[in-house]
Parts: sequence; structure tokens; C-alpha cells
Amino acid sequence: MPTAPPRILLANEFGAGRGHLVTLRQVAAGFGPGFVFDAALARRTHQDVLAEIGAEVYDGPRLRYDTRRRVGPEAVATATWGDFLGDLGFDRETRLFEVLGWWRHVIQSRKVAAVVADYAPLALLAARSLGVATVAVGTGYGLPPAEMAEFPILCPEISVRLHDEATLLGNVNRAVASYGFGPLAALPEVYRADLTLVRSLALLDPYGAQRRGAYCPPLTQRVAVAGEGTEVFVYFSTTELADPAVVEALVRLPLPRRGYLPAAPPGVAARLAASGMVLEPAPLAPAQIAARTRLVLSAGQHGILSLALFAGLPQVCVPQHREQDWHARAAHAAGVAQVLPRAQVTTERLVAMVQACHADPALRASAKALARRLHDDLPDEPHSILAERLRPLAQGLRG
Repeated sequence: MPTAPPRILLANEFGAGRGHLVTLRQVAAGFGPGFVFDAALARRTHQDVLAEIGAEVYDGPRLRYDTRRRVGPEAVATATWGDFLGDLGFDRETRLFEVLGWWRHVIQSRKVAAVVADYAPLALLAARSLGVATVAVGTGYGLPPAEMAEFPILCPEISVRLHDEATLLGNVNRAVASYGFGPLAALPEVYRADLTLVRSLALLDPYGAQRRGAYCPPLTQRVAVAGEGTEVFVYFSTTELADPAVVEALVRLPLPRRGYLPAAPPGVAARLAASGMVLEPAPLAPAQIAARTRLVLSAGQHGILSLALFAGLPQVCVPQHREQDWHARAAHAAGVAQVLPRAQVTTERLVAMVQACHADPALRASAKALARRLHDDLPDEPHSILAERLRPLAQGLRG
């Protein structure tokens, strides 16, 4: 009798953006033919992204972010990625035990041959505890090096840790011990995998000094350096348009505007369309964005930010959380973006910043110069890098 094709489990435990599922789809495609795919997701909002690989999609455990000590007059800012994991439930041993058990049950019952984890450290741990092959994928920010002794401070001005990392590590080790798995020596080891695919650029990686191995390109296809487009291209993918000041700024902006806004409430979308903004029903191809656009407005999401870097498009970023803020500030440090922190957003400030950047020839020249340097290091077929890195594992799984 013919054997069943190997089953790959695509796992995601947190993160609301569409880019997480795009990443999982692209890695799945990199395995080549002869595999079937499951996808256990914390959020299924963008599950249509996985339709082309025929993935069977179902609800997975969601690590919910505890904001109680991060907001209000006595709030403590998040100092490290370990601090962030503490807010996601690593401060509760019982929650870790529960989530690990869920993943182990799925891996065993579905006869999973390998786990691909994007923002899913507990899925990685569960697979490792069962001796199942693992692939960790993510941006530099979201996939810290597993070899570190501890998670470092990410911004010098934010140095107070809310969670004790040794305590979090103890929680993890007691949870995995319940399943017969040996202890981790340090908390970053939750990201250890048989294959690690960091899909980013060195300039967008806060752990560049500790990183081992090469990066994978954040793009799977080349995009030409932008010409003389006129439009402002807007990409807001989650809750950005819940801020009335942002919506009002888009309505008032006296420039040609085009956007892909998958989470826009119907009333907001209708108002923006009535103001003359073109709303795309589906994502645009990178080449289309590069041809029409003079400036990109986003929250600083890694995907659109990377696309704009390679297209030589200046950017205005309105970050919604710490990761987007770090990426946006890295682009600012590279001379190709301006950043308006969420707490400082007003309609007037956002309109003024977008207009100024749209009209700034020096900013546009800087963005194009950086794009040309990035293209010098980009292979002719960026998509082939994933397949090359995955080939030994794929061949082993096929037998």
C-alpha cells in the first residue's frame, strides 16, 4: 500500500497580522510537493492566505497578552522579549502545561512529521519533547537567538523588568518535566529548533550581534526600485483605524491615496472611499505598489516596511506596539522613514508629517540609495533560498 504523505503542522500562538500566515504559507511552499499541511492558529482572521497550499485549518491555543500592568499611570514598559513572554502566560506554570499538552496531543494524534512555528515557542517545545522535527521562522525581532543566556534589554531607556527571567524559566522547566522532557538552561532556548529561518535584514534585527547563521530574504521576489509615483500607499492591518485621529487624517490628506486595509470597519471604509481614497479589496503585488507609490504609510509592520525598503520608498510609520516601534525606528536610523509614536498622534501631526515626507526629495533619494544597496545582496531568485534551506529536511521526511 502507498504510504501517506508526510504531514507538516503550521503553528502560530500569537500575533494578529496577516504577515504571520503569509510567512507560514511561504515556508510550506518551500517544502516542495509531496506534503500535506495542518494549520493550528491563534487567530483565523486571515486563514484564506493558506488556501493555496490546501492546509486544513483549525483553532490552536492562543497566548493572550496580559496588559494589566502595561497600561495606566503606573504602567511598566516591556523591557525584554522575556518580559513579553511573561505577559503572554509564561508567568503561569499551569497555562504552560496546558498549552504544551494541547500541542503534544495534536502532534501525536495527527501523526505530524514536522512542526513549522511562527511566533509559537510552545509548539516548538512540544515537538522537541516528542522528537519531532522543528522549523522556527520569524523576523529578527520575533525570533530571538536560542543560544543567548538571557533576553537583553532592547531599548536603553527601558530597563526595568516586570518579570524575573529565572522565575519564568522555572515555570517552563516544571511544565516540560511533567512530559518527561529535560530542563532548559536558559529561557531563550524555547526558540531552539532543528532549522531556524530568520526572514529579515540585519538592520531590522535587534539581536544582530548575537545572531548565528545567515538571514533569509524577507521578500520572495525581486521588486524594482520605485520610479516617480505620486500616491501615498496605506497599509493598516489590525486596529490602527480604531483611532479617530488616524481616520480623520486619511480623510483630510490632500494627496492621492490608495490603501489595503483588511480590518477597516465598514463605516470607516465607506468614509475613506467617499473622500476619494482608493481601497483595494486584495493585497497588491509589490511591483504595483512600487510603480504607483511615492510614500508608504503603515504601522511599521515588518512585511510592508521591508517591501518599501527594497522598493526605495520613503515611509511614515505609526507604530501600534513595541515590535513595530523598534522596526520603525531602525528604518528612521537608516534615513528612510519618519516615526510618529502612537501616543503623539493627532490628525494635524499625521497630515503634516505625511505631506512633508511626500514632498522631501532628500528622503526619497536616501530611500532609493538604500534600496540599491539592498538589491546588491539579494539573490536573483529570493524564493529559492527557502527551498534550499528546507531541502535536507524535506528529503529526510520523504524518506
